[in-house]
Amino acid sequence: MKTAFRKFDKSCYDKVCDFLIDISQDDRRHINWNWARWEWMFFHPDFDRDIMNKIGLWFSNDELVGMATYDHYFGEAFFVNKQGFEELEKELLEYAIATFSNENGLGIAVNDTDTHTLELLRSRNFVKNEQAENILELTLDNVSLDYKISEGITIKNLDVKKDLYKHHNMLWKAFDHEGQAPVDETTMNKQQVMLSATNLNPFLHIVAENEDGEYVAYCGLWYCQKTDYAYVEPVCTIPEYRQKGLGKAVVLEALKRSHSLGAKKAYVISDSPFYKSLGFQQHSHYTFYWHDI
Repeated sequence: MKTAFRKFDKSCYDKVCDFLIDISQDDRRHINWNWARWEWMFFHPDFDRDIMNKIGLWFSNDELVGMATYDHYFGEAFFVNKQGFEELEKELLEYAIATFSNENGLGIAVNDTDTHTLELLRSRNFVKNEQAENILELTLDNVSLDYKISEGITIKNLDVKKDLYKHHNMLWKAFDHEGQAPVDETTMNKQQVMLSATNLNPFLHIVAENEDGEYVAYCGLWYCQKTDYAYVEPVCTIPEYRQKGLGKAVVLEALKRSHSLGAKKAYVISDSPFYKSLGFQQHSHYTFYWHDI
């Protein structure tokens, strides 16, 4: 079937979301690259927006049927096509190699059960790497989403319009950066972009706040009612409030709210015992394969 190549521009954003929704619903081998991972990446401060026009899209008439993209910056890539457009696979892969490789080559994560893609990568001399991604799944109907919190802690949703600096300061501490969080104009503009993600629902982005009004834990949760699943990204707690059950509280509150909106399952890229203690179970494993330059 005839297809036409087009480089990504912002007008294609929603088409990419819908494309990834369809892919993840029809073929859960690709649940690691769902619409929410795309959105989180696209609005993340570390995403290199200067090269986003390198993202390749393939259309059949006006339908997006194939995609090849980098992950934040060059060196890692993802490519996928809709069923019925398997003839695009080699072209997608060749485009990814030619466009997204960095000085070390190119890494692509593949579901361990996806023997077809593995054979394709091996035909282009990709070799197995130690890097991996693990996907855990939680069926929301089957678990208790109740939790307890310490005295003086309030669980609430993020106010994306008012709490930019509080959210930024919490992320800085929670991801173990040293010193004071930078608040220069460039940094804060990037943080503002992150909180302006197209489909970010503040109702599902949950924070734990202490008596001084400081955010001390956070769970970002992404859910679209075109799907049956929520996607957890990120979860963090500042060092002095760890081991107090606050990570559990913000995750379960976010999951409870997504369930009330219609989510049946939740996914997270992790192999952490923390998520398993909440009832998450093994769903799939992805191994990176590497192509040297």
